[in-house]
Amino acid sequence: MADQQALRHSRHALLDGIDDEGVAALQAARVLMIGAGGLGCPAALYLCASGIGSLHWFDGDRVDATNLARQTLFGPADIGQFKVVAGAAALKRNNPNTVVIAEPRFVDASLLDAAILLADVVLDCTDQWAIRQLINARCVAHQKPLVSAAAIEWSGQLLSIDPRRPEQACYACVFDPQTEPAAHACGAYGVLSPLVGVMGCLQAAEAIKLIVRSRHPGSSLPSAAQTLTLIDMKTSSWQQVRISQNPQCPVCQPGRTQAAAGRN
Repeated sequence: MADQQALRHSRHALLDGIDDEGVAALQAARVLMIGAGGLGCPAALYLCASGIGSLHWFDGDRVDATNLARQTLFGPADIGQFKVVAGAAALKRNNPNTVVIAEPRFVDASLLDAAILLADVVLDCTDQWAIRQLINARCVAHQKPLVSAAAIEWSGQLLSIDPRRPEQACYACVFDPQTEPAAHACGAYGVLSPLVGVMGCLQAAEAIKLIVRSRHPGSSLPSAAQTLTLIDMKTSSWQQVRISQNPQCPVCQPGRTQAAAGRN
């Protein structure tokens, strides 16, 4: 089995910045993922295919027929099943060596606090504003890396956050928690099926890089400048916007925010 695993991951081991130690780092890593929809399915598939040690997966939704065009771990026979349960079965067929802990329920602050403590990296694959902000706040509180993505209609966005780096912005620095956007659900506006696949794959790639950099100190993977990646699949355009901390952010800069309020 060891020989088979070495063969399976040989192409990653050849990569500059990963090598055998990076493969071992992935095999020892624990990923927490919230959401098992269009983003979560491809992200989970590629993380498990890449050999992560365990995936702790939360989602309280069940599979329905409208999911099948873009949530590629599911088929018609899965309709009515919990997404994480059906997804875990599909992942096991791909790589039985990854331990998938399927939790068919929605997260709250207490569940997140317990799960984040055990994770090397967290993936936000949800589509709910309040939950996105909660995941970010708990990751900042526990100093855990977070990879967040979103997709609607033809457009996608990706943001990778590592609160262990003091200069990094958090999700709330970029998207003000007090300014919730108008509801923009794919059920009302639609979403291109390949777009969610692209965004989920990008999340998996960012998670792999974060894990290898953290667990393999000798890795040559660079820590790139923090950017918000924006993709428009209708025009095939790709944009990266440099972001920086908001000194008044109530999540990652609470001390500064409170001090400023005290002066006013």
